Amino acid sequence: MMKRLFWFTIGMFAGVLGWRYAKEKARDAASQITLAQVASDVYSGVTKLANQGFEMVRNLRAEDSSLVHQQGDSLHTDIK
Repeated sequence: MMKRLFWFTIGMFAGVLGWRYAKEKARDAASQITLAQVASDVYSGVTKLANQGFEMVRNLRAEDSSLVHQQGDSLHTDIK
């Protein structure tokens, strides 16, 4: 019975200390984050995503146009 009480007390103590530590770290991290920083991060993420999308469209168009040119060339050689 004393062993169980001992380990229960140690567990409760560790839980309380862990909770306080996590709460303090979360409060410190939250105080460092500003609205301007979040807005800047969101803006840079959106611009990166848009640039990647534009690049994908450019690559698809370039592949499509090269495929059309190859098919056109093969049609011209078949006709002659």
